[in-house]
Amino acid sequence: QIATTIVDLLAQSNVILEDAVVRECNEGSTHKKTVRNGLTEVEFRKFYQGIKPSKGEYTQVTDTTSMLEAYSVVDKKLADLNGNTSQFRLNEAESFIQAMNNKVQTAFFYGNKKTQDAAFDGLALRYNKLSTNKDSIGYQVINAGGTGNNNTSVWFVTWGDKQTHLIYPKGSKVGLEHKDQGEQTVTAPDGNGSMQAYRDHFTWDVGLSLRNFKAPSRIANIDVTALSGNNAADLISLMIDAYYRVKKHAKGGKTVIYVNETIGAFLHKQALNKQNVNLTFTEYAGAPIVNFLGLPVKVCDQIVNNESQVI
Repeated sequence: QIATTIVDLLAQSNVILEDAVVRECNEGSTHKKTVRNGLTEVEFRKFYQGIKPSKGEYTQVTDTTSMLEAYSVVDKKLADLNGNTSQFRLNEAESFIQAMNNKVQTAFFYGNKKTQDAAFDGLALRYNKLSTNKDSIGYQVINAGGTGNNNTSVWFVTWGDKQTHLIYPKGSKVGLEHKDQGEQTVTAPDGNGSMQAYRDHFTWDVGLSLRNFKAPSRIANIDVTALSGNNAADLISLMIDAYYRVKKHAKGGKTVIYVNETIGAFLHKQALNKQNVNLTFTEYAGAPIVNFLGLPVKVCDQIVNNESQVI
């Protein structure tokens, strides 16, 4: 019962998991994919005129997975004291579940193997430059004009086999795995001797793979200190730009917009203006949710308000 409840709690506290597509790695703990850089050259021909063979331009990219682990240790006497040991252990486990959820969601947006070699590279590291070249990943990054480090981002993410998906090691289990290790003799937290405790082990092997870098889009440099007033970015206009950056690459997938609480509240207020036809309300899991041009806008607390300027 505790294992089933833990899985349910995991899904309830992670907005990424509500829509994410998850695929098994094709090489152990890594996932190799071939990304098309350009289309094949084609040409019209006349009778008896030869055509030179051509091929598309491709690059092979390898994505890695990361191992996230935690142990929950609770004093057996304390757990048994209230007469419902399983519920007590579950209450203790909830903090571990939420911490692991937060860690994975943070890595999804901000993971960087250069600064934390055990993590996987997130979206912000990949979409970290501006470019006017439509064949560059930087073209998917839209500049909202903010400078300094009071910025946040709005993310359009298209989930799908041919777009964006999470990955897990070949032959392993998908998602968070829980093992009830039962009663054990452990060293007491104060270091003085031993005690009897219940121990649970949590593991989650996960990574991020972009099959098509044009499926996501990032609106970067949104100054959260200037969401209103003369210097405010026209966020709705920028979101329209992002919508069209991903639209033709979203076929067969599902596009979701991720924002933090600051932007979520801002868009909610904008949606209350009936003249703003781009924003509407629908019901999701029994609660109203803002939609932008039919795409759900979901709040993820791990998207921060102190991003540095993307240039």
